[in-house]
Amino acid sequence: MENQGYRERLLAAPMSRFQIMAVTLVIALCALDGFDVFAITFVIPQLEKEWGVGKAELGLVLSAGLFGMAAGSLLIAPLADIWGRRRVLLPSLALVTAGTAWSAAASGPLDLGLSRLATGIGIGAMIAIINPLAAEYSNARRRDLCVTLLNLGFPVGAIIGGMIAAWILPQFGWRMLFVCAAGLGVVMIALAARWLPEPVASLIARPSPSTLDRVNLYLRLCNQPELSALPAAAAKKDRPSALSLLARRDMAVLTLRVMAVYFLYVVSLFYIQSWIPAMVVGAGFTPSQAAHVSVWMNGGGIAGGLLLGLVASRIGLRQCVALAFAAGAATIAAFGLATIGIVALSAMAALLGCFTIGGMAGLYAVVSRSFPAEARASGTGLVIGVGRLGSAIAPATGGLLFSLGFGQLFVSALMAIPAVIAALLVLRLPLRWD
Repeated sequence: MENQGYRERLLAAPMSRFQIMAVTLVIALCALDGFDVFAITFVIPQLEKEWGVGKAELGLVLSAGLFGMAAGSLLIAPLADIWGRRRVLLPSLALVTAGTAWSAAASGPLDLGLSRLATGIGIGAMIAIINPLAAEYSNARRRDLCVTLLNLGFPVGAIIGGMIAAWILPQFGWRMLFVCAAGLGVVMIALAARWLPEPVASLIARPSPSTLDRVNLYLRLCNQPELSALPAAAAKKDRPSALSLLARRDMAVLTLRVMAVYFLYVVSLFYIQSWIPAMVVGAGFTPSQAAHVSVWMNGGGIAGGLLLGLVASRIGLRQCVALAFAAGAATIAAFGLATIGIVALSAMAALLGCFTIGGMAGLYAVVSRSFPAEARASGTGLVIGVGRLGSAIAPATGGLLFSLGFGQLFVSALMAIPAVIAALLVLRLPLRWD
């Protein structure tokens, strides 16, 4: 009986120093992903001058990393359920680090695009793996807090990256920014290899001769009694796969509706996130100032996510998200002006982040609650995986429009339209509490 109650004891007990450190490290990994994703946006203005390439080519470079994220989340991350979290997480982190180092040595747009593709594959896999890890390392009382802090890690990493970029770019050039990110990746590989063991449930689901010793080591780190024998693995529930989810007509329609909302919104979101530094430089400001503007945007995003979480219970989640989408679309279009002073521009960027990034935080909750409990995991994974393709096409579309001679105001207003449509569609999605 004692061997069967380990899970309940882990969930009920206070978090140990090891668990707190493991969750903190997972949040740091998410922050590293935020740094890596935004690093390329900070250096676009310098690349345009140094290599003499147009915005259409640079848009493809931006999209390469986002396409890699879609591929990583769809193709690599599911292997963690077969091989274990750790066996997929560490190689993915190594791929991110190697891809970032490759970016530092890139000799042209093609070279840089391929390096960003490789980096994106690793990031896409990592993001999908570290979300369940944060929950698995925490106890029942702190689980929601740990997952919330994890989701804030990405914009925090972008803020840190922007502050580092503002200092490094004028002093040492764009390559040094990627060298710095790669160096942080090496440090994180060492820390993750030492302090992120396979969670107990994952170990027991894939027993081996060393499993009992590894489980007991984990339990000791959590200040829990050891097991004398492995408990029987729980029978796997018959959860619907993505294919069986689409096989039922009602679920197919629901999945496509949710997918449309997610896809449309990330087109608008990732357009502005990818091009905002270049737009600021195009308005006559320095790359360092552009990085600071991005910092304000991500800071506003953190505040927006927290604010939406507080207000949603009062006026409704869908209504909150729809308002954030609509306000975000308006600020995306308005940012196309980008001719005001740097202080006002930074304030506008903070407002932009509050609505757009805050709206994205709410969208994750909407996606999850749109599906019934028995199809929630498969439906959410499918929607996010396919929806990432929208984030991949957004920078390339913006770059193409810029290269055709359209101004920032026109392109920004055009790219804000998908967010308006998403605001209308999200109001019609069903939400479930089960």
